[in-house]
Amino acid sequence: MCGRYAIIDGKKVLASFPMLQQAVLASEVFQGLPQYNAAPMQKLPVVAVRGGTLTIQRMQWWLVPHWSKEPATEFSTFNAKSETLEKSRLFGPYLKGSRCLVPADAFYEWKKAVVSKGPGKAAGELTEKHPMCIRMRSEEPFMFAGLFSVWKGEEEGAELATFTIITTAPNQLLAPIHNRMPVILREKEYDRWLDRDYHDTGELAKLLVAIPEKLMQAYRVSKLVNSAKNNLPECLEPVPEGGAGQPRRRREGGAHSPGS
Repeated sequence: MCGRYAIIDGKKVLASFPMLQQAVLASEVFQGLPQYNAAPMQKLPVVAVRGGTLTIQRMQWWLVPHWSKEPATEFSTFNAKSETLEKSRLFGPYLKGSRCLVPADAFYEWKKAVVSKGPGKAAGELTEKHPMCIRMRSEEPFMFAGLFSVWKGEEEGAELATFTIITTAPNQLLAPIHNRMPVILREKEYDRWLDRDYHDTGELAKLLVAIPEKLMQAYRVSKLVNSAKNNLPECLEPVPEGGAGQPRRRREGGAHSPGS
């Protein structure tokens, strides 16, 4: 799954991807940034083609089907499994024609760890979940593969744009941390992914794989990330190995967990 991520600087996102220079930006699209601890139900920047025009607008991170009677769902829709998209009654139609990109600088997952406590084995072990930050080694922004929906109310002009992030099986870096990871697309794949007239879901599914681990880094961060109320730069900072500790500034070039 992917339940938290960071997007820091909208201007850097625009500068990082030449294709976005021609996009129409909603006036409020980068309000609220930096967002160091983005969570489901928040409205966040999303890249999509709407009305034949490449746009960047804020959408709610929790997909509401366009056919829903109310602008809400009772089930979890902030992630969608890549392996079941084509056959999904919920997500399948959006895979065919309502795909989007979600800009980010990093994302978080929680790694189960056994913490020794006292003598003995069974009696002396405690399992904890350690928050981990995953980002590109270059620390440049990237794009999640997503799907979007536009729910429209009865009043003219009333709409709610929402999105979900697609997940897949993890690469070797993420496998010890979590059994899922978000799909990160390469820049050469953006045009096809955003083309709403392209409906070959079999070919699209080939894009929904884990990005190579050699391009990524992972490190443990503070438990500040556990609460979405904590929108702080410290959420991205590593903590000392072997303890909860306080966030510490990374040295130039980034910090890496064992095996990263």
